[in-house]
Amino acid sequence: MRTREVGISLLLVVLAVVAQTAVFGDGRIDPLGASPAIVLVVVLACARYIDPEPALLLGFTAGMLLDLLGGAPLGLWAMAYTVSVYIALRFRSRADDGPVIVGLGVVLLTLIAHSLFVIIGTLFGERFFTSTAVIKDTVLPAFYNLAVAAVVFPIVSRLIGRRRQLGWTT
Repeated sequence: MRTREVGISLLLVVLAVVAQTAVFGDGRIDPLGASPAIVLVVVLACARYIDPEPALLLGFTAGMLLDLLGGAPLGLWAMAYTVSVYIALRFRSRADDGPVIVGLGVVLLTLIAHSLFVIIGTLFGERFFTSTAVIKDTVLPAFYNLAVAAVVFPIVSRLIGRRRQLGWTT
């Protein structure tokens, strides 16, 4: 396990949680009534470079921090983020195929995370499906995250990306 990368990932997640709750929280900036899931983008970007077990723990920790600071029942975001990171880890090798694949992955994983949040929350007594804005709150963040990923992924890549060993064969 590479502790430097995990430490930087945890720091980035804490900064993303603070930014998301302070800037894009309830009653703050929410273009068209929805806000990006910055924390999910940071977790997905970091999961690309750290081992699978710490990546899953990072997703769970990020979701739990959002649950603790938000109004959601404890564990909903944690479960949704952990499942999203697990799926991302299964397809992590596809990230080298280019920015279109990464962007499509971010959109799909955001849709999955938000859909899981709504479905699991409804199963546990929350009234998400009774809200008329459930589609907007699920779809818009996915496309906002596409723009956020264009900024976050290169930053994370510079901070914790694996360095190439330059040798006589490269």
